[in-house]
Amino acid sequence: MTKAGQGVEIAVRCEGCGGTAVRSIGQFLMHERELWWDVEFSCPRCDRYRCEGWGPGELPADVREVFLTTHGPGRLRLAEPLATPVAALRAIREGAEVSLWQARELLSELRDFGLSGTFVEMAYWQARLAERGVATEVTDGFGRAYRYVGPPELREAGGPGGRPVRTPGEFAAWVDARTAEELAEPFTFVVDLGGALRLAPRRSEHVACAGGEPVLSAGEIGFRRSGGSWEVETVDNHSTGYCPDLASWPAVTAALTRVGLPHPGAFTYGVVFRRCPRCAGHNLVREEHYACAFCDADLPGHWNVDRTAAADVGA
Repeated sequence: MTKAGQGVEIAVRCEGCGGTAVRSIGQFLMHERELWWDVEFSCPRCDRYRCEGWGPGELPADVREVFLTTHGPGRLRLAEPLATPVAALRAIREGAEVSLWQARELLSELRDFGLSGTFVEMAYWQARLAERGVATEVTDGFGRAYRYVGPPELREAGGPGGRPVRTPGEFAAWVDARTAEELAEPFTFVVDLGGALRLAPRRSEHVACAGGEPVLSAGEIGFRRSGGSWEVETVDNHSTGYCPDLASWPAVTAALTRVGLPHPGAFTYGVVFRRCPRCAGHNLVREEHYACAFCDADLPGHWNVDRTAAADVGA
């Protein structure tokens, strides 16, 4: 894996011989400044090979999820303060073909916390901005991303997305608009790929809160007043739609620190999710009993809910 190129290999069934074939998906920079992708199929058993597609532009959404969940997101940050935003705005408008207002939103995100996406996408923006004299750096995000693995109908149902809360001021405005009854219960939350906390009413679907996108973590969060200010009272990773690992906590603490909210320092209730290797059922491991609730098979000790996140892409 490099900033200029990434690849994912997916094991699929060969339609010719029935053996195990490989679908290879790549994303790379052409001429150091153009986004390209390609998909190839090869079977070592019967020597079948074909190029299934390639071209410029962004990856299809489902394939992009594979890169984000396999490699994790990259993060683009300014290497030094901007002397003037004009050059960066021009680069963003030219590279994304967006309105001035949208370009200003992206520039604000770049300045405050950094942009997020696949490593190749971040390398693309790094090259674009460098052409305008804007120095940036590409770093790792906050661990792996998690794609939605729940019932498809819930994702298709959509619904209002979560409210992004990126600053202390945005949190103050959000919490002031909540009623006492609302604040007495935990809220649905996700941490999006940009590292922002997104909040929705309890019992909202996490996939709706995230707008259907992959997340860095998800669960429920409760707030309380302490000394005239707000702090996090409870926070967990209980999301059966995304099944995030306990290792997603660093993304949560970064989002809460960004908002200026004191927090417990770890999930107050940590959920261990595992997929059964025999029946593929999704399990919540309780009291360290690593046995499938559906077929009683042994469950692995490591997180395995979303197999490479890729088995169904293009198959």
